[in-house]
Amino acid sequence: MQGLTAHFGGITWAFVLDLFTDYGLFLVSALGLYVLMSAGQVSLGHAGMVGIASYSAAVLAVKFHVPFWLSLPLTGCIGMVAGMVYCYLLGWRLSGFYLAIGTFAFGEMMINIWLTSDYLGGAIGFSGIPLLARWPVLLIVLPPIFYALWRIEHSRIGLAFRAIRDNETVAGSMGINVARTKLMAWMIGGFITGLGGCLHAHRVTVITPTEFGIYTSVTMLLAILMGGLRTFWGTVLGAAVIYFGPWLTTTSEPRDRLMFYAALIVILMILRPQGLLASRAAR
Repeated sequence: MQGLTAHFGGITWAFVLDLFTDYGLFLVSALGLYVLMSAGQVSLGHAGMVGIASYSAAVLAVKFHVPFWLSLPLTGCIGMVAGMVYCYLLGWRLSGFYLAIGTFAFGEMMINIWLTSDYLGGAIGFSGIPLLARWPVLLIVLPPIFYALWRIEHSRIGLAFRAIRDNETVAGSMGINVARTKLMAWMIGGFITGLGGCLHAHRVTVITPTEFGIYTSVTMLLAILMGGLRTFWGTVLGAAVIYFGPWLTTTSEPRDRLMFYAALIVILMILRPQGLLASRAAR
């Protein structure tokens, strides 16, 4: 009881605001992965794409002194180019389990490059990034992302994404250009992920290669699977459960967090195998 009192007793409005700001940053990157997943592109190395954007934003800010509001769209474009590379190397050649393993390997390769790069700080990390990603920035960035994803879901592009995810062969036989649609998914997802990486870099101010490993990728993947793949609002809800759940249950240790996530997934598979918002979106 004393532990719970100490955990919740010191809550202030500033703390709550910071907590929701960090959730918003996590959500942006998770929405980038959602776009990929909605088109059947399973990625276990999505954190590597976030890392590409984060290091790009750090270099633009520290090395070249690019203003934040110019760096943000530039980093989004870098994420889009990274998505095109992912699609060319992996998305067009692999699918399912093999695509997941390929993206994981690509992400681990990027981590090793960052660890051995003195220009990017190596294992010590890249420091000196200005703290600019505060809650007003999210109020500007998130609404356009929500609107764009809503429009995509209610367009032919969204239907093509869903068709490829459900059955790629049938989608191709119905006249959908599978290769072009996959490329579009990687580009859109990469752009949103690029925005998330830029915001992440300007939030933590010091980035290290290990924070873009498999743990971060799986955490984002769990957020999407928990909310369901029928609508991006599922990712909004799933990310909230993943991000706020350990804090609400006073689970702070990494090992305990993994146990918490594992328990959530088991419960979800039993009670809601299609995700929390799947049935509502299906109507």
